[in-house]
Amino acid sequence: MKNILFFAAMLAFSAMFTACEKDEMISESELPQSSKIFIQTHFPEVAVTSIVKETDGFDKDYTVYLANGFNIDFDRNGNWDDVDGHINAVPQSILDLLPAGIITYVTTNLSQYQMVEVNKERHGYEIGLNGAIDLNFNTDGSFRGYDD
Repeated sequence: MKNILFFAAMLAFSAMFTACEKDEMISESELPQSSKIFIQTHFPEVAVTSIVKETDGFDKDYTVYLANGFNIDFDRNGNWDDVDGHINAVPQSILDLLPAGIITYVTTNLSQYQMVEVNKERHGYEIGLNGAIDLNFNTDGSFRGYDD
């Protein structure tokens, strides 16, 4: 009987969190202020085409799509997590925010490539280069290796 009650409780708990997951389109005015400032600073002449707010349980984040093909992910506080230009080089003003070791490594060892994605992670950065090359760096900018 205890197993049945435990299973029922776990099923109800998981259903509650699954029901909390949702994506919704929002307007630029609904973005956190720091997200708006980031976009205005690094993409001043580029129009926002759409914004998706993703709510997952108690967490929420935002994906902003720009007219130039970039998309930017922000956390719930409006801090950027990921800037993805797909085939377009990430603006220098964003690269200037990275630890110097990342820039030095890429320009010294892979100068024929452009950085097209910058992803901040808990333990460092993942840098995407055109040519489908992904590099991992520590938070201090030390090279950790290639991403598979």
